[in-house]
Amino acid sequence: MRKNKEIRKQARNTVKKNYFTLVFVCIIMMFIAGSYSTSMNGIKNIIRRDFVIEFNSDYNPNIRVDYLTNSNSDITSDVLNSIFNTNDVEQIKFKESVTGGLFRTIFDGVTHAQRFIFKIIKYVMDLFVSAKQTVILGIIIILIQFLFEIFVQKPLRVCQARFFMESRIYYKTPFKRLFDIISIKNYINVVKTIFLTDVYQILWDFTIIGGIIKVYSYRLVPMIMAENPKIRPKDAITLSRKMMYKNKFQLFKMDFSFIFYEMLNLFSFGLFGIFFSNPYYTASIVEFYTDVKKQYINDKKENYELLNDKALLENSDNFECYPGVKRKEMKKADEIFNYYQKYSITSLILMFFIFSILGWLWEVGIYIFKNGDFVNRGTMLGPWLPIYGTGCIVILFLLFLPKKYKKITDNPILTFLIVVLLCGTIEYFTSWYLEYTHGMRWWDYTGYFLNINGRVCFEGLMFFGIGGCLCLYVAAPYVQGVISKIPRKVREALCVVLIILFFADFIYSSLNPNIGAGITDDNIKNMIEESQNIAE
Repeated sequence: MRKNKEIRKQARNTVKKNYFTLVFVCIIMMFIAGSYSTSMNGIKNIIRRDFVIEFNSDYNPNIRVDYLTNSNSDITSDVLNSIFNTNDVEQIKFKESVTGGLFRTIFDGVTHAQRFIFKIIKYVMDLFVSAKQTVILGIIIILIQFLFEIFVQKPLRVCQARFFMESRIYYKTPFKRLFDIISIKNYINVVKTIFLTDVYQILWDFTIIGGIIKVYSYRLVPMIMAENPKIRPKDAITLSRKMMYKNKFQLFKMDFSFIFYEMLNLFSFGLFGIFFSNPYYTASIVEFYTDVKKQYINDKKENYELLNDKALLENSDNFECYPGVKRKEMKKADEIFNYYQKYSITSLILMFFIFSILGWLWEVGIYIFKNGDFVNRGTMLGPWLPIYGTGCIVILFLLFLPKKYKKITDNPILTFLIVVLLCGTIEYFTSWYLEYTHGMRWWDYTGYFLNINGRVCFEGLMFFGIGGCLCLYVAAPYVQGVISKIPRKVREALCVVLIILFFADFIYSSLNPNIGAGITDDNIKNMIEESQNIAE
């Protein structure tokens, strides 16, 4: 078996071969499967919006406002308060629970992947006044969270293992392979295996020392399931235990060797992990598994024949693409992502309105999710935000550049940077124009990470960059396919009607702009006062 240094070297080669895809897969695992907590917590620190606002009115100066939603432990405390119908934490005897201290920090870190579920808890709990109903709902939410981990998070880690195992051999492993690995029947088997492994681990944890050892004994179960998802649960667990015999300490040393990378990840607010150490570490573990597997097969130990996936055997015949990808999946992908479309005037007009409406739905939905209230976002009366539609059309005009500039859109990174610049410019001057003409702001990023005069910020630009690329490469071609099926006369009539409605709304809104709580910053005092009342 190779030394860890050689294993890590091969892992770096794996990451180089499929860098962007592996980074993207790790980001998905970070947000959905709860992996890579250091990077996740670092990103949350970057976008944290704590800043001081001073007022000259009756409000106290230097009020510190945290615009982030409550942490998971805060929400848990609120839920328990609702259950016991009290605001006195000591009365319900959970002073040393998730409401404070070191355990609070650990709890928030471990449950960060379920943050979406905790927000739903907070919103739904506010609708209930009966303690009995609240207890029942709390039990239901805990059950949903448990099922989410068992049926979504854990199987995703098996899918990730398989994707990295394929990527170490093949170039251009398509992203679709992340979800095509496990059929419905195999998926159920994977769920059963991971669940049984967790049960064994929990039982061993009661012995403390045995629990630590078994963490490494069962470490290869996801990779064994990724290679052979049809294997029986007990066989997978036994295989992992036997394969890790006399190899636990080497894997421990492998984990320990990444401490320095975790420190860099911590100091870089998680960015180092996202763009390097997360895929590098995962590739290293997969490489370690590959070495252990080869040794186990060569020694022909018990049930070695269960590790029999020929697609994962190194060979010199097919190193360019995964078998069948070039012939089938890649052709289909080319059809889907053929972004060099011929956009007519009517198509561009309809896309302007489609993405303006989608932008409006996005912002209204976000506000409902965060605050539980419906607010007509934007300056206009109608259900559209022109800044989104304008951004989409400006990005699509990149396709109308002369052929010698075609390399711009063929390079996703360069396109991303150009989209960030274009959308940032649009957002900045839209903010300036609105403030100049109406004397107020509809958004203010003061206090955000890397903001410019509160009009644009790093977080927003990253969002526009990613969204713009998705629009150019994916959404716009798809929408174009839908629009092209509409009869020409119907398209033209739709354009005329929408333009008339839009300009009527524009004229009316110019004289009577849409303002109010949650829309303009003039009402920030009210929001702060409400926050202070809640805190008290």
